[in-house]
Amino acid sequence: MISKVQILEDSIRNTLGSVVWSHKIHEKEADLILRKYKILETVKIISNSLTSVGIISLIFSDIFWVKLVTSFVSFVAIFISAFFKSFTLQEMVGIQSVTAKKLLEIREELKLLILELHTGKMEFETASDDYRKIVDRLNEIYKDSPRTSDKAVEKARIALNISKDNEITDKEVDLSLPKLLRKEIADE
Repeated sequence: MISKVQILEDSIRNTLGSVVWSHKIHEKEADLILRKYKILETVKIISNSLTSVGIISLIFSDIFWVKLVTSFVSFVAIFISAFFKSFTLQEMVGIQSVTAKKLLEIREELKLLILELHTGKMEFETASDDYRKIVDRLNEIYKDSPRTSDKAVEKARIALNISKDNEITDKEVDLSLPKLLRKEIADE
């Protein structure tokens, strides 16, 4: 027969899985927006520079194609400036990053809750109450979280399932520990 502790642990593990995914998706969305911002900022700088060069060259010559190219490049610079005024990409990156950090905090709390429940350090009722509080906070985070794109979901899938972003080997952990605390020493 399945115990109520096993049912609670299974529920916590399920929530943890969702949080891991959500965290990675918001991280990847922030990366995508930041990349878009950097590209647009670079294009804006180049187009502003080319517009200036075109205007200066028009002072010394009256070539039609220079006027045409300068007008087009100027339009691009104005369009990007207007886009930046309408969509604050840096702010969007910040909002996605804050959401990811909040989810990371919840993720660590859920892992600790599983540990304490699994080791018997925490009684069922206390664990159940703590879990309920974490879920309430998680629902608030989800309610306030910004939308994400399908591209961010795909990048998260690759990061979690193929690149194994969330997996840390014993060897990697050992590298950050003093020699006597390393697992490889303990296993010998």
